[in-house]
Amino acid sequence: MELDLKMKFEYRIVLLYLIIGMSWIKFSDKTVSFFVEDVDLLTTIQTYKGFFFVALTGSLSFLFLKKHLTKLRVIEFELEKNKVNLQMAMENRTIELDAAIKKLELVNNKLLFQNAIINSQNKELKESLYNLKNTKNQLCQVDKMASLGILTAGVAHEINNPLNFILGGVTCLEKYCQAKKCNDDKVKMFIKGIHTGVDRVSAIVKGLNEMSRTNDSLSETCDIHDIIENCLLIVSSHLKHRIKIVKDYSNNEVVVLGNIGQLHQVFLNILINASQAIKNEGVISITTKVRNNKVQIQILDDGCGVEKNILPNIIDPFFTTKEPGTGTGLGLSITYNVIQSHKGTLSFTSELNKWTKVVIVLPAK
Repeated sequence: MELDLKMKFEYRIVLLYLIIGMSWIKFSDKTVSFFVEDVDLLTTIQTYKGFFFVALTGSLSFLFLKKHLTKLRVIEFELEKNKVNLQMAMENRTIELDAAIKKLELVNNKLLFQNAIINSQNKELKESLYNLKNTKNQLCQVDKMASLGILTAGVAHEINNPLNFILGGVTCLEKYCQAKKCNDDKVKMFIKGIHTGVDRVSAIVKGLNEMSRTNDSLSETCDIHDIIENCLLIVSSHLKHRIKIVKDYSNNEVVVLGNIGQLHQVFLNILINASQAIKNEGVISITTKVRNNKVQIQILDDGCGVEKNILPNIIDPFFTTKEPGTGTGLGLSITYNVIQSHKGTLSFTSELNKWTKVVIVLPAK
């Protein structure tokens, strides 16, 4: 469009120049020839006439060009002005956009921070929910174990009654034989066997009674050797003819302050785990030491062992390496908590398919 305007203006200038030029030549020459006949004078007039034509056409061209150039300068000025205004507007807009971007960044950072908080809270809620479920399951198991303790105490009491009848009966039989001077070796052997059986059952009942004690006191005098022996009697059916027990007891008194029933549960759990780790025949070694006012009990079995990568997890609630239905995964967790409450330590070392060693350290009385 701008090119078309320029071309039109040029055409007008050329057209005007041609019209004036042709009109000037035609009419001026006729006029001069009509009035002047002298050749020299005519030449002089023609010369001045040419100067006049140049001056006239130059003036007219100047006027037209000035007008056009003035318009162009005005347009250029307006363009420059608009350019400056546009630059200022762009700069202002850029500043506004930068400010808006900074605000958006602040809002985005706040949102990211809030999202991080929400994600953290969601994680905590999930962990809390998981812990609540575990706690619920633990409470159910603890409730079952408490019921089992009550049941065990009741069974032990019920066993004691017929046991006393048997003991009373065999005592009377023994006195009767003595009075009648009965020297039948078979009778004596039967009476001795009954005494042995009664003593064994009495020891098992005593162990069950000790294990099922429900008081929370941690100030009872606990003889570790007696507790281990009671537990060995209780688990004897798991060990008989299959597992050999090797004892290396300290000659010193191995006594701690604690809860007799809870410590029975600790050693019962460890001995059962050790016996279950031995698939066929094997050995469980029990060693006790007293050193620097500390009682150390070590239980070593030559069973299947535990993988190193899961060894740190074996005291976690509900963690078990046993087949489904054969364990709750609470035994060692409860054992760990009991030892902690007695201000002791519990540690495990193991080599897969070779052995597992459990070391308990408790403050000596």
